[in-house]
Amino acid sequence: MYYHHSTQVPNEIFDQYLPYVNQAQLKVLLVVIRQTLGWIDPKTKQRKRKDWISISFFSKRTRLTSKSVSMAISELIYKELIVALDSNERELRHPKDRRGKKRIYYAYAPYFRSLKKQTLVDKLANIFTFPPYTKQTPTKENTTAIKNTIQRQTDSERHQDILKKQNNNPNLY
Repeated sequence: MYYHHSTQVPNEIFDQYLPYVNQAQLKVLLVVIRQTLGWIDPKTKQRKRKDWISISFFSKRTRLTSKSVSMAISELIYKELIVALDSNERELRHPKDRRGKKRIYYAYAPYFRSLKKQTLVDKLANIFTFPPYTKQTPTKENTTAIKNTIQRQTDSERHQDILKKQNNNPNLY
């Protein structure tokens, strides 16, 4: 069947990112997806997390110059669509970090990060680190009861209040 010889491309690329990437970036992104998500490791039966891909391989597959490939890689890393890694899985975020490296591994960032095993230190950091609360507009989440004002309720709280009123006074409804 034809589908056995194909690569699944995540829908978020079409739904969210397509308007924000140019042709060169899209070509490079699709090569990374093909080389990682397009292969299943026979031992683990899982899709590849990362793959070593050279600039010349990108150039052959996309027919882009090596400079265009490098610029596309930098932009995709900045947009957090791909990850560049060294052999110890340290991220190479800047071009100067990647310059001169013999082997650079690339991965589709959302998939790679979802599978990344967290260390105990990472888990503790996530537990004790709270994101800054920057919401400025009043909503159900951040509105507090102020004197002489109505307190905002969630939908379930509102539903429970209506049910209580209905049980207390059946003629009202």
